[in-house]
Amino acid sequence: MGRKYRNRRLMAVASMLVMVITFFWYQSAVQAYEIVVDGKPVAQVKEREEFLTALEEYKEQLSKQSGYPVKEIGKIEVRESKLDKQRLENDINKVIVKSVKLGTPGYRFKVDGKSLFAVRDKEKMEQLLEEYKSQYLTGIDENAEIKSTDFKQKVEIEEALVRPAEIWQWDRIKELIYEKEREARIVEVDKGDNLWLIARRYDMGLDELEMLNPDIDPEKVFPGDKLVVKPFDPKFDVVVTLENTISEPVPFETEYRKDDSLYRRQKIVVKPGVEGKQNVTYDIAMLNGLESTMNVVNTQVLEEPVTRIVRVGTKQTVSRGGQRNYGVVQGRRVSSGYGWRTHPITGRRSFHDGLDIAARYGTGAFAYAEGKVTFAGWGGGYGRVIYIDHGNGLQTRYAHLSKINVRVGERVDTGEKIGAVGSTGNSTGSHLHFEVRQNGSTRNPWNYL
Repeated sequence: MGRKYRNRRLMAVASMLVMVITFFWYQSAVQAYEIVVDGKPVAQVKEREEFLTALEEYKEQLSKQSGYPVKEIGKIEVRESKLDKQRLENDINKVIVKSVKLGTPGYRFKVDGKSLFAVRDKEKMEQLLEEYKSQYLTGIDENAEIKSTDFKQKVEIEEALVRPAEIWQWDRIKELIYEKEREARIVEVDKGDNLWLIARRYDMGLDELEMLNPDIDPEKVFPGDKLVVKPFDPKFDVVVTLENTISEPVPFETEYRKDDSLYRRQKIVVKPGVEGKQNVTYDIAMLNGLESTMNVVNTQVLEEPVTRIVRVGTKQTVSRGGQRNYGVVQGRRVSSGYGWRTHPITGRRSFHDGLDIAARYGTGAFAYAEGKVTFAGWGGGYGRVIYIDHGNGLQTRYAHLSKINVRVGERVDTGEKIGAVGSTGNSTGSHLHFEVRQNGSTRNPWNYL
């Protein structure tokens, strides 16, 4: 019994000794607390409770100042640690301000994944963005169906805890949203200019120049007019997709019937031609208010055109000789017809008082019928132009010529070469503008060719 008792006593003393040694080792080893933010040690402090109390007081102070509850952004841990005098920070408030990220409930504005600033009011930010996008809806036909209005960039308003420094004032935000990377370049039309010359001067296509200036009439551009040759480049791009249905005419065909009883160059319209009507639906995409793509998605003929029937005598006027022979010129296509035209985007209507036949530069232009030249020279927007009087109030005009082969007072025969196709005056490219007037009023050239 005595031996067992002594053994137990020795074991108890040994256990007590281990506990004392462990206690003193722990006291010597744990001399500080490590502040860890999102897994990264940032500093050491002496007292854990002192740090936690100071942190709560700082959060409460910021909450009162901002009017919003303040919380930690990320995970904060206070771990026991062996003292490192070089990392020990006696000023606990300094540790909090420098290392601890605090934030209030808000929303980050992100573009293509990058955060630019933060706001507290999400609805106000969304309203500002809608107002910005709406500026690109002006000038669109009120009958058009707007399918979507979106930013080209990926724009997000993301809920998050945000630092007070990230929150911008509204004036600063609006200034950034409406910021332009580049201002528009606007030029003034000089004497002798036309759209073709201006487009070539600024290394751009005619279609692009007309797209940048949708309100202009290509045939009526005058010195002093202002044209956009390079659009402004906004910081935030807006893409508008829309669909619009426009009523357009369908050209009629002409059937010629020879009549030996008529005098030379006599022509009688037995049955007038009537243009048909069709609804053309366009699918349109616009970038920053300018046409980006335009495609026809559907065509519905409402009224079929009525063929014109014409009796012509042996003294007939110049007539069409096929798909490419328009009589007055050998052309590639009709680039602009006669009458009212409706712009698919703006819905605005404008009247074109002639027929534009696209043809190669220098292609011959021929007299429609026998007559007398009453004008041959520069005619303002017409460029080089010839007027021919055929009698009985009938006059024809040939505009945008590169060359004139006749003079005022000269009589010309049917089909006689009077000049050459060009692009002078207010022209959008090499073509012949053929115009017919009866007693001073324009008439549809299709009824005469």
